[in-house]
Amino acid sequence: METTPVTCPACFQSFDVTLPPAEECPCEVDYDCEVCCRPMVILFSDHTAEARSLDD
Repeated sequence: METTPVTCPACFQSFDVTLPPAEECPCEVDYDCEVCCRPMVILFSDHTAEARSLDD
C-alpha cells in the first residue's frame, strides 16, 4: 500500500497515511491525528493528501 505524508492542522506534526485506491479519489476522509488525536479531514486526490481542521 502506498502512503503519503500529511501535517496535522492542530499540532503541526507530520505522519504518513495510506492512500485510498485511485478509483476512489478524489475523496474526503474523517481522521484523527496520530500524534495529538484531534479530528481532521484529509482530502485525497492525485496521489496526494491534504489535512484540514474541522473548523475550516
